[in-house]
Amino acid sequence: MRMLEGTTRDAQDLVAVVPPNMAPATVEKIAINAVMAGCKPEYLPVVITAIEACVTEEFNAHGVWATTMGAAPAIVVNGPIRHHIGMNMRLGALGQGNRANAAIGRAVRLVMRNVGGAKPAGTERSTLGTPMKYTLSFAEWEERSPWEPMHVEKGFDPDDSVVTVFPATSGPQLMVDQTARTARALTGILGLTMAAVGNPHTPTGHVLFVVCPEHADTIWRDRWSKQQVRDYILEVTSMPLRDRLATPDASGIEPTQFGPDGPTEEQLDKLYSKFRAPEFIHMVVAGSEAGKFSAVLGGWASSPVSRKIENIP
Repeated sequence: MRMLEGTTRDAQDLVAVVPPNMAPATVEKIAINAVMAGCKPEYLPVVITAIEACVTEEFNAHGVWATTMGAAPAIVVNGPIRHHIGMNMRLGALGQGNRANAAIGRAVRLVMRNVGGAKPAGTERSTLGTPMKYTLSFAEWEERSPWEPMHVEKGFDPDDSVVTVFPATSGPQLMVDQTARTARALTGILGLTMAAVGNPHTPTGHVLFVVCPEHADTIWRDRWSKQQVRDYILEVTSMPLRDRLATPDASGIEPTQFGPDGPTEEQLDKLYSKFRAPEFIHMVVAGSEAGKFSAVLGGWASSPVSRKIENIP
């Protein structure tokens, strides 16, 4: 099979045991699904690595497919392989029109369905579903970013090719600011937009923050680091616990989480951010040179996982 020329691994190598059926996925089985998805052979190492990342305990593929919340893997690729296989990281990076972007995400989905058995109305129980269950993969535009790319932040070398799978439940939610001229003003409005992810009153887990080049330029004009951006987002999305509690008029954090008598006055005055920690905000740069439109993808209960892409011929 020509597809197998895309990797140095043997066709019968076991890559993963895929939930929910806990079925073995060999290189050959993954290659078959990659063909059905429209992949070229050179995409295969990315697909294999994405599958390896999906079946980790941290990502929890079984939960991602089974949750009624409707989660799916959003796939981000970093490193030299982006250019080698022709991935789109520029205009329309999250949309249609690029074979590699479309086929890689579709191949991962087919492996999970055809090998793992994740099928709608079976173990897959998403209330609404999401187009991301069909495909969402793109590359970070590292050369256009003023900051370290995501894979370097996570401890990989700049020359490593890395795939990150992010358990996304919502988005891409467009974040519009065409007038801010300072990092503080822009980051503040982007943070307030993120505050609505899921439920405005309740904290969330991880989010994938896709920064467009023009917004990156505005932020970097004041030389703000990614850490400063994250810290300020935590600040602007913070509110006293009393404003996050469930009431007869709106849902929120249940008071009984703080004990049978509810929270103390001291706890009620304590500030709670939308995000548990700055590192829960994962930033990448992508998109067209023109247009001040960034996006956020809300996460599920599990964690994103990054893996180095190996076995490239």
